Amino acid sequence: MTERDLLTLDELRLALQHIPADDRETWVSIGNACKTEYGDEGFAIWDEWSQGGQNYKAADAKSVWRSLTPGHVRLGTIIKLATDGGWRRERREMSAEDRRRMKAEAEERRRKAAEQVEADQAKLERMQLAVASACQRVLEQHLAPQGRSPYLERKGVAGHGVLFPRRAVLISIDSQRERADVWAGLEVRDWFRDLPKPRPDHLHMFQIRQGDVVVPLRDASGTLWALQTINAKGTKLFPRFGRKAGNWHWIGWQQSPEYIAITEGYATGASVHEAMGWPVVVALDVGNMARVLPALREAFPAAHLVLCGDDDPDTTGNPGRQKAEALAREHGCVAVFPELGEVA
Repeated sequence: MTERDLLTLDELRLALQHIPADDRETWVSIGNACKTEYGDEGFAIWDEWSQGGQNYKAADAKSVWRSLTPGHVRLGTIIKLATDGGWRRERREMSAEDRRRMKAEAEERRRKAAEQVEADQAKLERMQLAVASACQRVLEQHLAPQGRSPYLERKGVAGHGVLFPRRAVLISIDSQRERADVWAGLEVRDWFRDLPKPRPDHLHMFQIRQGDVVVPLRDASGTLWALQTINAKGTKLFPRFGRKAGNWHWIGWQQSPEYIAITEGYATGASVHEAMGWPVVVALDVGNMARVLPALREAFPAAHLVLCGDDDPDTTGNPGRQKAEALAREHGCVAVFPELGEVA
């Protein structure tokens, strides 16, 4: 970004008036640019602009702002979108002192943003460890290797390495105190009774109920990082701050596999394993497949990796198939699209 691109807060406010706030992807990008270039000073202006969108919700704006990681989008994105929308910056002669001041202010904002990124990353890692420890306690104390799951029965697949709750369990996750606590049985009822209303933004919960199937998520070394629950209706939940990136669930582990299938959902993975006998890696979603594939390639260089993608021709552009085929080309593996009926 050059000196002439620097915008004062008033100029930023005027520029945003030429950008519609209804498209969520654009909305998030603008927020990221504001946070990158203006730090927390940018929130008020971004939030003010956001209120022009049809789906604006104050709580959503605050939550998204907290989740934004500065540095991914720069001010140039705002300038480009505003210019496309008809904005023309009022040109005026700036004194050398004004230029020095604006440059110093921009550098200070970038420094603070970089410090915030570093602090946020360190906190995220601490929270991931806290959640992983709580999940490990749940696994050891409150889950069983055998149980009944209406979801698995409906899908017609068995439980491969998944677990079943012995009792109701809740993990409370407090990002302010940076801790995760486990509550079980009647303690869950007491926790909800004592929960402040409205619930504070820094307090999150992850519930495991009777009838859920619980999918452990581990890294290549076998370390547990998180748990996914799937209820009778197929709703899948994941704990806040649970580390998913690069981790997976094994089905039918083999020491030196000839083939390894990679799927998004558990039921698809179980179906492939039961049909083919291959070990299967469940990555949970196509985004995580991109992180899992390099680790598998490194750990099992002799194995044939088979990416089992989701094919949905009724969806415009069929993005699931396109992403799976692109990943297969990038990582030198095969993409297939099993016809397994209603599985996920």
